[in-house]
Amino acid sequence: MAIAISASDISDDLLVENILAGDSSAFETIVERYRRRVFAIARHFFRQPETVEDIAQETFTKAFFALHSYQRGASLEYWLARIAVNNCYDELRRRKSRGELTVSDLTDDEVNWLDNKLLPVSLNKHAQISDYQTAAEITGKLLTKISPEDRTILILLHAEEYSIAEIAKAMNWSEAKVKIRAFRARHSLRSALKRLNLTEQRKEQQEAAFLAG
Repeated sequence: MAIAISASDISDDLLVENILAGDSSAFETIVERYRRRVFAIARHFFRQPETVEDIAQETFTKAFFALHSYQRGASLEYWLARIAVNNCYDELRRRKSRGELTVSDLTDDEVNWLDNKLLPVSLNKHAQISDYQTAAEITGKLLTKISPEDRTILILLHAEEYSIAEIAKAMNWSEAKVKIRAFRARHSLRSALKRLNLTEQRKEQQEAAFLAG
């Protein structure tokens, strides 16, 4: 008596083999198995639901036509994640070239990273003169100043929790380049923060002088 095997019990490698043999319906199982992972990556980069949907669809479309390059025995989930990351990176670059990156493009992960890692002093200052939300908006504006490469690295490091080696593999960069870009990204954000604080200090001095006069 034959025992029926459910789709959830079929290994990734066997699904890939079936697809390459002509069973395109098997790809639906792969999509269902890893769609949450792909969508989660896209949401780390973009807030707009339509952009997240487009990234996910593009990821699975590219994966379908590139299945012949997938190495059996490797992690299909990680392979799909690399495609998703590169799609997000390419979209950031396209938006940057068109001058379309805005504060609304920032994700909660990016703003939270800035709040937690770079701006404790600034946030304390803003808490006295305004509120936390205003401070968070300012940190978001700072993040729009850095390149798509730097944003991608920070997201992978702090939202996806990738290692330096994993980022290098995903982006096809050397580990040395990843470390340098991460260092430069943090330095650029700190420099932008210093400029912001100096600007605010001058404004406060001008306001104080006006009130005193």
